[in-house]
Amino acid sequence: MTSYYLLGILLSVAASITWSVSPIMYRIGATESALDDLVSNSLGAFILAVPLIILKPPLNWPAWAYGSLFAILGPVLGTYTFLISLRYVDVGVANVISYSYVVLLPLLLLAVNPLYLIYMGPATLVMIGLYLIMGSGRGRLYGYAMALLSAVLYALSFLALYEAYTYTNPWGIIFIRGVILMIGALALKAVVEGVRIRLSSRVFLAGLISYGIGGPLYILAVDLAGIIVPTLITTLSPVITEVLAVVKLRERLNRRALMGFTSIITGIIIASLIRA
Repeated sequence: MTSYYLLGILLSVAASITWSVSPIMYRIGATESALDDLVSNSLGAFILAVPLIILKPPLNWPAWAYGSLFAILGPVLGTYTFLISLRYVDVGVANVISYSYVVLLPLLLLAVNPLYLIYMGPATLVMIGLYLIMGSGRGRLYGYAMALLSAVLYALSFLALYEAYTYTNPWGIIFIRGVILMIGALALKAVVEGVRIRLSSRVFLAGLISYGIGGPLYILAVDLAGIIVPTLITTLSPVITEVLAVVKLRERLNRRALMGFTSIITGIIIASLIRA
């Protein structure tokens, strides 16, 4: 096992931790407005994305078009609906539901390729898990719906992301994501609630950690260790979030919610193995 491979594994673990910490910080630092929190999160991502321009990534118009579509569907609208869900559902539960995009994406691709039927097994596990969680009394139906909508939006965003890779490199995508995320968040806030913004330092920090640091860490991990192991490691991020939610927020899963949580995690891991 080479030192580069080991470094890649360590970086993927670090990425998983950054992604698992941010939902806890979203909850702790939440303001009265999910849109204010979206702006705070976007500002953190924007600040660490802009310096990537010094790497001179390809930024032609197709890269901007697909990169912007990815950013609007996932980081803007997907994150916004996720932030809403946290107001109605426990953090650990909302987070694991949002991660079901790993299964939802190949199901969406069934429309163009029947080979994706192989994902029906893990998809069934995710659906069973959702059914169990929604009947566990650990949140409100509206919160579950927002978390699931976040997963759908992120799944759709990755369809645009795959196209963006044709025209630019990962650093270009991260740069475009940071810029469009900031613009989109400010525009959505202005249209829905007006221009007065209340920033949250903790949500801002969550954006720095998750979007600004976690994304590049994962990209470097894949470059050093390949896509299989780093991807599998990052699918454990919802598990880490749940542990943190139990310790930090005193959240507890009853038996039905625990069964649902386990079913969803199992489906996500199986889907990741298939994708790898």
